[in-house]
Amino acid sequence: MKIVDGDSHLIEPLDLYLQYIEPTYRERAMHVEQDSASGKLRMVVDNKSMRLGSEIDEMLSIVVGYGQKEDGSALNEFDQSLYKGGDWQNMDKRMQFLDAEGIDYQVLYPTLGLLWEGEVQDPQLAAALCRAYNTWAFEVSAGHRDRLFPSAHISLREPTLAVQEIQRVAKLGARSIMIGSAPINGRSFGHPDYDPLWAAAQDCNIAVSIHPAGNKEYLGSAWYKNRNPGFMFISMNVIQDPRMSLSTMVYDGVFERFPQLRAATVESMGSWVGEWIERFDYRYQYMRHTSQMKRPIREYLARNIWINADPSEKLLPYIVQFAGDEKFFVGSDYPHAEGFTKPVETMRELLSALPTQSVDKILGANAAAFYGI
Repeated sequence: MKIVDGDSHLIEPLDLYLQYIEPTYRERAMHVEQDSASGKLRMVVDNKSMRLGSEIDEMLSIVVGYGQKEDGSALNEFDQSLYKGGDWQNMDKRMQFLDAEGIDYQVLYPTLGLLWEGEVQDPQLAAALCRAYNTWAFEVSAGHRDRLFPSAHISLREPTLAVQEIQRVAKLGARSIMIGSAPINGRSFGHPDYDPLWAAAQDCNIAVSIHPAGNKEYLGSAWYKNRNPGFMFISMNVIQDPRMSLSTMVYDGVFERFPQLRAATVESMGSWVGEWIERFDYRYQYMRHTSQMKRPIREYLARNIWINADPSEKLLPYIVQFAGDEKFFVGSDYPHAEGFTKPVETMRELLSALPTQSVDKILGANAAAFYGI
């Protein structure tokens, strides 16, 4: 059996976008610079300071803080030198991590892209940033493409550009694309404007991963309009965005129009799926005429939907028993601090009460089916 890490992250060099973006957009590319007044580093995109503000060092320490919370460190105690000091683009060293953890294949998501996603309003610039990252991601992983599978970053801001990039990355060997989970201009993921994008993904046999990304209007944000509630509240609530994004795809008939499309929520836990199924089933009984659903939720789950779960979810074994063992898969989130050390060992222990066949599916077969590995 092959083990698949279905959620990990590349750590990009801070000048990635300056180096890889087309010259037309270089002056507006995301980059890090020193503030002339305070002397502190700041992240800039489209010639504007990003909302991270003075928290940039803390944020960069989080995204390379793998294992530090397990060592007892609080977020404000993380080593802030690791981002610059680590050899994060060395894929040979990443192979050492995979081998040590017993992982055969790893799917790679962006890190800096998650930060600018909610900051860029211009569709052309967003698409250019995605192209720059995707070119770099497939280049940096080229020596280990038998085990490393970059998920291409795609912006929803202009579906025509998204289709072009899906077709381009398909030729580079992409098995999946990453869509940030924030709504654009109030549009459901089932809005007809996005149909060409879903059609392109289906036609190219590319899976759609819905991943949390920058979103100032994340679910729960309405409760803190007067101040920044801090990273704990934001991180607890932003993971609900992918769940809502997926719900709109179901509700608005995306999987009816594109029956071969594969979609998954990533880095958003898995235990919520039990309540989600029950809620859809109950409302579908007598309200289905208000949606574009043509079948019960379990049929879409069986055919079109996968869920990335965490090794820390104590409820997960019960949810698997309720929902079935075909659609859940595990991810390490390496090297982010929110990730899970010893993910394979921890998941085996978590699921020990389930049949061995079910555990094997969750550790490998299900992710392989979703990503086409």
